[in-house]
Amino acid sequence: MATAAAKPEVFSRKASGLSRVMSPWSAFMYNFLTMGVIFPWTFVWAPAAFPGVSVWKACLFAILLELPIALAYVWMATAMPRSGGDYVFQSRVLGGAIGFPVVMSGFVIWILQWVALAGWLLATLGVAPLFMGLGVYYDSKSLIDAAVWAQSAQGHVIISIIGAAAMAALLVAGFKHYVRLQYFMFAATAILVVILLVQFLRTSPEQFATAMNHFSNVVDGRTDYYHWVQKDVAAAGVNLLPKFALGATLLAMPIVWTSLQWATYSVEQGGEIKGARVFKNQMFIIVGSMVAMGISLAVLAWAEEHAVGTAFFNAVSHSYYYLVSASGDGIGSVLPFPGMFAIVISPNPIITIIVALCFILASLQITCNCYIGMTRVMVGMSLDRTLPAWLSKVSPRYRSPMNAHLIYFLLGCVAIYGYNYWASWYNLTLGVTFACGYVFTISCLAAALMPYRAKALYEASPGAKYTLGGFPLVTIFGIIGFVFGLGALIAFLTEAGYGLKGTTPYIVVAAVFLVCFVGYWIGRQYNKGKGIDVSYAFLEVPPE
Repeated sequence: MATAAAKPEVFSRKASGLSRVMSPWSAFMYNFLTMGVIFPWTFVWAPAAFPGVSVWKACLFAILLELPIALAYVWMATAMPRSGGDYVFQSRVLGGAIGFPVVMSGFVIWILQWVALAGWLLATLGVAPLFMGLGVYYDSKSLIDAAVWAQSAQGHVIISIIGAAAMAALLVAGFKHYVRLQYFMFAATAILVVILLVQFLRTSPEQFATAMNHFSNVVDGRTDYYHWVQKDVAAAGVNLLPKFALGATLLAMPIVWTSLQWATYSVEQGGEIKGARVFKNQMFIIVGSMVAMGISLAVLAWAEEHAVGTAFFNAVSHSYYYLVSASGDGIGSVLPFPGMFAIVISPNPIITIIVALCFILASLQITCNCYIGMTRVMVGMSLDRTLPAWLSKVSPRYRSPMNAHLIYFLLGCVAIYGYNYWASWYNLTLGVTFACGYVFTISCLAAALMPYRAKALYEASPGAKYTLGGFPLVTIFGIIGFVFGLGALIAFLTEAGYGLKGTTPYIVVAAVFLVCFVGYWIGRQYNKGKGIDVSYAFLEVPPE
């Protein structure tokens, strides 16, 4: 009698230990919040980077850029609804030698920079405006000094670490606690959007000029700041009222894409989403959240420019982002962000406190999503044994990957310190925009090839029935998404306006990838010496 060959056991354990506690609606909110309607760079980066840009139109065009990518992810998410998301997709279709270094470098390592950025958002968009708005209203120098401190390097570091520690403790205590808190975070963001729109739509540039002049005079002692900053930037040779340029608007799309690309981020905890295998759920979670965010950004950009005036909108962008200043004095302490402008328009305690608290909650959510997504990727890798098995340990009481959270918190503190205290760190880490982008782009390639390189997984998925002329739709969307993503990456590499200046960012991105690639092969050989061939893990999805 023939004896069947035993199937090798390569996973570090037979169950992930995680549980499905997030509903499709919660996952929609998660993606919406992760894309960050609070991110200010769409409004302060694009006008200076590409004169003639229409920021609100760029936001709408960026929806079209992200749409095929989001659709490709829907097929992948329903075919492999497991925690680890992009790593699982790429390793099961393209192999571990691609999936591990791409996701480990582009996500796990580079998203540590997002931990630092989340702390910056907390300090700069939440804490500082709270103190500054109240300081102006009550004419309190102490509160204004506290706001200026919150915007300093020391303030950023202390506030960032406190926020990071608090969110790590929340998540270690159980993912369900975050899911509950997220409802308040989402509600706060909705309230924030409404307040911003109301403030902007009820304000004319003349009214804003009066409010800004008073605010800046109290904070920095400046007179007629609204007109002064425009003259200061114009005197340096900047045209503050350039004609609309379609080319500039198209070039600004990748800037908006740095927000919209995160519409797919819920796949990292796919093993904790209820109904993650249901096609319409993933369409709602991924595509629905992306369209909602793109429209929100477009409306806010249009409303802000309407309120502050196009010349001022462009002047503060050049002064803040590229330090353009004929006098050398620059932007001052009142930073040109939508939330700050809303407080400037009406710096009464109620508006100030609501806006600041909403920004604080939204900023803390960014810290949470850094931890949630990356600890789940680390768990997925650990189950495959491409990372040490102890990293995937899940507390049986709290159902959370405690070891992964601890490691990521400690590494995040290093990133926070370096970002705020090491002058060269900022230039070294500009590659985060490029590195995260290549993860999404390679996942689109995996989606395109899934029907051919992971045929069994594809045929068992709910998306297999969707074809066009007998050709898999996932392949069509995957190819288009890959081309669009590759186009955005090439733009980041070739256009100086995106900030990747000199060779240093490219060297750092390449070095991080190379270290991860070598690390994968070292780990593979180590496991092989123990009689474990990790390549078998890539033939099936990880355990739930």
